[in-house]
Amino acid sequence: DNSSNDISTEDTTYYADSIVTPVAQSSVGVTSLTQLEQVALATNPAVAEIQAEIESLRGKLTQAGLPPNPTAGIVGSDINEDGVSAGRYGVYFGREIVRGNKLGYSRSVVCAEIETAEQRLAIVQQRLLTDVRQRYYDLLVAQETVSMAEELVKISQNAVDVSKRLLEAKEAAQTSVLQSEIELQNASVVKRQAENQRLAARRKLAGLLGEAELSLDYVEGNVRELIALADFEQSFDEVVNSSPEIAALFADVEQKRRQLQREIVEPIPNVTWQTSLQYDFLTDDVIPGFQIGMPIPTLNRNQGAIHQARHQIVAAERRAEKKALDLRQRLASAYENYLDSKLQVDAFDSEIIPKAKETLELVSKGYREGEIDFLQLLTAQRTYSQINLTYLQQLKQLWRQHVEIQGLLLSGSLE
Repeated sequence: DNSSNDISTEDTTYYADSIVTPVAQSSVGVTSLTQLEQVALATNPAVAEIQAEIESLRGKLTQAGLPPNPTAGIVGSDINEDGVSAGRYGVYFGREIVRGNKLGYSRSVVCAEIETAEQRLAIVQQRLLTDVRQRYYDLLVAQETVSMAEELVKISQNAVDVSKRLLEAKEAAQTSVLQSEIELQNASVVKRQAENQRLAARRKLAGLLGEAELSLDYVEGNVRELIALADFEQSFDEVVNSSPEIAALFADVEQKRRQLQREIVEPIPNVTWQTSLQYDFLTDDVIPGFQIGMPIPTLNRNQGAIHQARHQIVAAERRAEKKALDLRQRLASAYENYLDSKLQVDAFDSEIIPKAKETLELVSKGYREGEIDFLQLLTAQRTYSQINLTYLQQLKQLWRQHVEIQGLLLSGSLE
């Protein structure tokens, strides 16, 4: 009769309005993705490690350009030759002159080594950014999942309350109450699972920021705003042209080429000169002296090192080519997973969720007009909520693939 409909129509309006946009809200500790990225780059030990390596190479660069130190000492000859005189004593000074611009080539090699290290730093930073973005979207989805689960608990609790009222009015059976209580327990389990997922996502994100716990309540952002990626070939071009992995390998090729130049000039002999000044105690004469010399590159012309350096260039070039093929294979797998996830998310957006929402609206209208019982309304509401929970999990997988491709297939910063 009309009294029973009046009791539950108020609850029906609450259901229909509350589960459409369950977005978590908080004004405390809200942090953007950009802020999280900045903190990660500033605090992550993997980034600090490679930065320290680069600084050590700068010291190596300074050392590579330093010429040999001069030499100085005391010289003596004809000491006690006739059993009477003290002989000749004096001092000498000399140094080695590096020829063939060896020092310049050595510095050039280290400069290329620094460039390679800087590209490795870019790799580490990109891996870190990809990890942070994936953990960020995991947490963003987890927040919405908790919000949706809380709404499901409210729906189930209202179902219990209404079922008990209907039972008291002798318009529902005891089984309806029991069924609604079972649904409430199931909803409570779903909520606890969602909270566990959110806690795990917070801890994983905190680990990348160098913190034991994430000192914020919610991260801000809209997980439903997804920008579609370019087609496969365009994505591959972007990955190859922007990949620090490829850049690091080409920097390694350049380093090997400079090393070959350094090995080629190695046979050019350095010149060593020395001057001396001695005093002859027998004749009271001051005797100056001078000598100059250099090795003769006949047997050792550094031919082995030159041969090695040439083939190291070939090996480095092949590694760069192999990396391009590897990136294409990895992108093919990631892009396939992305398309699969996108198909499912698009299906939820275009068909499944709108139809579930339309069904809920029709059932709610029928219930208000007394044509549909409460359990049918509850089923429609629960179905709509569960569809949204499934949609969020599919959206999570889509974001992970999306971020991986945008991150140039680089992740695993702590591995």
